[in-house]
Amino acid sequence: MKLRHFTIIWLLILAFMSYEYMILNKFIRAPSLINFLYCGASVICKKATPQPGKSLSYALGWLGFCVMAATNLYIIRKRALSLQKLGTLQGWMNWHIFFGLLGPTLIVFHCNFKVGGLVAISFWSMVVSFLSGIVGRYLYIQLLQGKVALKKSIEELEEKFDSYEKLVVGQKRMHPKAMLAAKAGAFAMAGGLQGDALKSASVVEFLARSALGEMRMLFVLPRLPDQHAPRSLRKQLKRWALLRRRLISMHYYQLLFGYWRAFHSPFAIWMYVVAIIHIASSLIFKV
Repeated sequence: MKLRHFTIIWLLILAFMSYEYMILNKFIRAPSLINFLYCGASVICKKATPQPGKSLSYALGWLGFCVMAATNLYIIRKRALSLQKLGTLQGWMNWHIFFGLLGPTLIVFHCNFKVGGLVAISFWSMVVSFLSGIVGRYLYIQLLQGKVALKKSIEELEEKFDSYEKLVVGQKRMHPKAMLAAKAGAFAMAGGLQGDALKSASVVEFLARSALGEMRMLFVLPRLPDQHAPRSLRKQLKRWALLRRRLISMHYYQLLFGYWRAFHSPFAIWMYVVAIIHIASSLIFKV
């Protein structure tokens, strides 16, 4: 299953839980599936409540903790030699990301959006781990292809551009150097830097430019000087710009990925430690 399918499933779960949260907290009046499962057709039963410490909260808490713990299956699969043939690493990564999205979602509803004391430490460690995981996914994608594969993809796209340029220039619809200008514009639009500008840029500036470039390319395709150019060619120019930025900036992405690992892991470990203390204290003292 691809990551976008996991993302759609998570969004559906999030929408359902948000709907139930609004009903159980009496913000809206509507049928509740959770209450139906609790009571069935009976009208004289104790309905579910989202308050911390109640049965629904306990169920979400245990489920959320188990799902968060399941994110570590990817790390085990990655490091255990005996499991190397069990599925693809990319497939396990997709499950890791899905559990990393679903677990915090369940925990947020488990505490009914109210955190304090010891729980707050684990909660905010989880939030930091969750947000840094999104950044880590972005950096991972940038490093997924090696330099050789990137160069090959870029060369294939440039061959297509050269063929189209010769055709259009022959028909006198475009200046011979217009394609070079279009490439430069697309590269800048993608947040790319090169030469002295790349060397002088700080890591934070580089990451910000790259992220803004990704966002810009999501909504706007780079322009071509030929008004009759097919949309598919503009999409190829967009892909070329992103691949070229990735190739030129590979060193920065490797550096940032190293920083990310050093930042992400301690928060994840601290989250589990405090969560276990919270669970133990809840079981012992019934709070």
